[in-house]
Amino acid sequence: MTKDKMVEGVMRASGISKANVERFYDGLVILAKKELQNKGEFVLPGLGAFKVRVRKARIARNPRTGEPVKVPSKKVVRFVAYSALKDLFAKKGEKPAENVDLLA
Repeated sequence: MTKDKMVEGVMRASGISKANVERFYDGLVILAKKELQNKGEFVLPGLGAFKVRVRKARIARNPRTGEPVKVPSKKVVRFVAYSALKDLFAKKGEKPAENVDLLA
């Protein structure tokens, strides 16, 4: 989903002007970046949390030559969904969660 489509969907669902939704979205992105840098976590209540993790150093292989390559450790951002969001995709045999489409 593009930013424009997301802004349009929130605008229609909430009745807020497009300009205000865009300002909110831009502010949310800035806040998320700051929180991830300072605290290593950014929570979206009801959805989940973005968390900074450290990926360990490893030995990989160059796909062309097959030669081993050292890949250094690095920080990555992962999204961890809360159970309410996970329940939308229930396992076989379980009753799926109620389908709510806010962007339709």
